[in-house]
Amino acid sequence: MKLAPFNRCVECEDIITNPICSDCLSVNMRVMVQEYAPLLAAQIYGAEIDGDTNCIKCGKGMGLCAHCFSKDIQEYLQEHNPVLAKEFASRFDFELRQKLTDFA
Repeated sequence: MKLAPFNRCVECEDIITNPICSDCLSVNMRVMVQEYAPLLAAQIYGAEIDGDTNCIKCGKGMGLCAHCFSKDIQEYLQEHNPVLAKEFASRFDFELRQKLTDFA
């Protein structure tokens, strides 16, 4: 049995509670962004970070939580299209909106 310390995100060090890998998430994120900004959508792809948690969609090992990956993509979109970034945060929340307001 694996212990929780080995199932932590490499970026935030929280336990991964939404085990969906960045590759699986990026597919859905690209589809959403493609509706508004095809050139930005082409820049969204998963981060190959292995870990002891397995993705519930594809089964691949993952070490980056859905929140951190979504935050990274949201920050990228914020730099290029703030309106789209806000819509993105509402669709791929993973506590993004709460944490964004904590910093405001």
